[in-house]
Amino acid sequence: MPRVKFLKGKQSDFLNRIRVGSNIEWLDIAKACRVQMRTLFDWRRDKYQMGGAALRLLRKKYRLSIPKIEILPENWNLRNAARLGAIRRNELYGNPGTPAGRKKGGTVSALKFRNDPEFAKKVGFKLRKHIIYPQKSSLLAELIGILLGDGSINEHQVRIYNNNKTDRDYAYFIKRIISNLFKIPTTITVRDKNTIIVTASSKNLVDYLVDCGMKKGDKILNGADVPEWILKDKEFSKSCLRGLMDTDGGIYFHNHITKGIIYRHMGLCFTSHSKTLLNSVHKMFLGLNLNCKIAGGRHIFIYDRKEVGKYMQIIGSHNSKHIKRFESYKNSKV
Repeated sequence: MPRVKFLKGKQSDFLNRIRVGSNIEWLDIAKACRVQMRTLFDWRRDKYQMGGAALRLLRKKYRLSIPKIEILPENWNLRNAARLGAIRRNELYGNPGTPAGRKKGGTVSALKFRNDPEFAKKVGFKLRKHIIYPQKSSLLAELIGILLGDGSINEHQVRIYNNNKTDRDYAYFIKRIISNLFKIPTTITVRDKNTIIVTASSKNLVDYLVDCGMKKGDKILNGADVPEWILKDKEFSKSCLRGLMDTDGGIYFHNHITKGIIYRHMGLCFTSHSKTLLNSVHKMFLGLNLNCKIAGGRHIFIYDRKEVGKYMQIIGSHNSKHIKRFESYKNSKV
């Protein structure tokens, strides 16, 4: 039934006039209206609008004149209720129409889903993967070297790119490293036949690597460099160098002609367009007593074959491509 709207204060006056004029109790008025006492007192305090049916019953029973009223349409209160609900919602979660509001609402929802994983799974909400947080180690230092070489880190994923023809075995080695360190699944995909990609999707992993000194996004623009905790430790430096060289370095050969005789020379080269990273790699080589030179602003060379052999003895490689090349030519003439 529709409700009625009195002028301000007139609804209370009307009910009081019935009680005084008819010399009855509030309970009698409530019975006449067919409502509970609490409802009647809410009307008396002007907390809520009276129902049209109750007003007709009172007028008929006590034969009173009715002050000026307005008949409210059905669902008259929905708009106001929606407005009040929106205000309360904004107080709790922020205005959903603003970035801050969406962030606050998302944070509240994420907390709810984390506290109830089964519900999150039921509604299709993806929770962060649980990972192991390893201590700093040589294996972690090698992975960081790999990432500084051929890796990329975004907000939610870690990816390492290798050549599918020459580094396929090495890609599976990287997959094992990530699995051993963090106990999370990784995927291997092939793109354009020539590129094999190792991918680990985990926000927790990204956050951990950032805490270890890595940078998200473009490595050169963001100044990616070897973390200080690796530079300060000789064993960590060896492992990081191995990861860097196995991705952005390699053994090469060049010919030199003397008096008509062709000599083949073996060398080692690391390449990076980042001056910061190049200087750190140079510093690590020298710290391990390996003679090397920076050339062309983006290369580090070890020219002497004996120095290359020393490198393989001290640091070594986990990339079969480099190992096979070194083994194949280490006894060649110079």
